[in-house]
Amino acid sequence: MNLTRQSGQQIPFAGPLFLIGMPRSGTKLLLALLNQSPRIAISTLETDFLPYWIENWRSYGNLSDRSTFARFYNEATKLPYFANLASRGRLVGEEDWYRSCRDYSIAGVFEALIRLEVAAPSETDTIWGDKSPSYTRHVELLNSLFPEAHFVHIVRDVRDYCLSINKAWGKNMIRAAQRWSDDVANARQVGNRLGNNYIEVRYEDLLADPRSTVERICATLGIDFDEDMTRLSRPTEVVGDARGAEIKRDNVEKYAHQLDPATRRKIEAIAGELLESLGYPVERSGSTVRIGEMRMKYFQLVDAINLFRNSVSEYGFIGAIKLNVRSLLIRR
Repeated sequence: MNLTRQSGQQIPFAGPLFLIGMPRSGTKLLLALLNQSPRIAISTLETDFLPYWIENWRSYGNLSDRSTFARFYNEATKLPYFANLASRGRLVGEEDWYRSCRDYSIAGVFEALIRLEVAAPSETDTIWGDKSPSYTRHVELLNSLFPEAHFVHIVRDVRDYCLSINKAWGKNMIRAAQRWSDDVANARQVGNRLGNNYIEVRYEDLLADPRSTVERICATLGIDFDEDMTRLSRPTEVVGDARGAEIKRDNVEKYAHQLDPATRRKIEAIAGELLESLGYPVERSGSTVRIGEMRMKYFQLVDAINLFRNSVSEYGFIGAIKLNVRSLLIRR
């Protein structure tokens, strides 16, 4: 059993558990399965703001002071995560948040927030956690805040990842391949130093055999496996081929018949070596290619324009501006 030592006694691991992985890589699916356990409570809303908090923490002042915390609360609740909470009628109250903090460090304030949101009081052994794909590039930072944290990193074949992110949001597949290669490699490099606190699973393996994948995670966390953790209680995706309330076991290797050969070769030239290290079959030759910074900036601009257009249709022009500006502030 995976245990944490405290005051000379061993106690069960109770969080945080960070679920990471590139967007469109099965993080929502894995979250839904893990949350079926009575011992796990991971937020279904992505926070994304921890790097932003760290960068600006000193400017907030001493949060143990009640009036200072009130000013912090007014500032913090402007971020997209809190807007999503409010839209669902679940915004955490200022007084409850203040009183729930074990201390007023970043770690203490964040833990109190998530525990309140997922109803996992500190006196219980419920494992609290967060699922934010953007944290895939911040494993080392999160580990510095929470040395006891566990990370579950789900990885999907970059060729299917690129297809999915293009279908969902019109994003450039070449830029997506470079970002996948950089972020997945970085998370694995840091994760390898964390020993059993880092668990890596492949999306394809989760689809093929949910039980074995989830059982391995449970064993590492030191909790009992529950049969419900192999079934979805509700849909996890509203767009793309994985939408619906069933595990789409055939949602693999779409690239084989949907990705044109030229684009596939470009993606494999960028990420082929990492793909091979993860056990995926690759048809490639030659050395790894890296996309230059200027091309990446251009692709990023085009992606941003497409994302803004999609946001306008959902939130209106002003709403889309506010959403995208705030998202750009916190997603580094």
